[in-house]
Amino acid sequence: MPTKRYFIIGIAALLLSGCSVENTGKENNSSDAVSASEKATKTESTETTSQTFQDSPQAPDDRSLKEVGETLEDADGIITLKQYANLNVTKQIGDITMTISDVKVMNLQPSPDLVDYFHGFTHEEVEFPYVRVNVKVKNNSKEPLHFAPVAKLTTDQGEAVTWEDDFYLEKLNGELKPGEEKVGSLGFIIDESKPEELKSLSIQTSEAFNEKEEKVGKIEEFQIGF
Repeated sequence: MPTKRYFIIGIAALLLSGCSVENTGKENNSSDAVSASEKATKTESTETTSQTFQDSPQAPDDRSLKEVGETLEDADGIITLKQYANLNVTKQIGDITMTISDVKVMNLQPSPDLVDYFHGFTHEEVEFPYVRVNVKVKNNSKEPLHFAPVAKLTTDQGEAVTWEDDFYLEKLNGELKPGEEKVGSLGFIIDESKPEELKSLSIQTSEAFNEKEEKVGKIEEFQIGF
């Protein structure tokens, strides 16, 4: 069975099970994610229903960073913006509308209390590059649909990561109720790529499925240039 087929079966099983990504994450990240999300100053930031992109409890607040080379430090660590693409590109996946607002590539030095959280994601947990993808997804149908906005992300240097590698844990994967819109971010470590040399990356969605496990939307791909 081809690798692509294994991938499609795997993500379909995830979406139709009703489980979010954090329940299928790597190693023991679930307990680390709980402790990270308990940071009192950022409890509200994990909510995706506010229809705005929020600060994540897993990383410094990068929302003010717009110029490549800018650095910011807060209680969660130090980040430097390496690449930035302001997109606002929209695609249709069946009855699902998906917009990628912007994409940032950053270098992160997490605070000491977050280093353990990243053990399951990278062997370079004290400093590493990652990609933040800000997305909006809406189910325009009258039935629940199952979908992952970033099923696979590939850099132009050949590194690929999948929905399992998202460390923002904002519950963007899985069920979309009829008429529901989700707004939030996904974060992917790319420690096998050189962020300063990135010229592009591609983002591939999952297919969309209904409650009968029928495919109702084809995979779409976004090309991101820096």
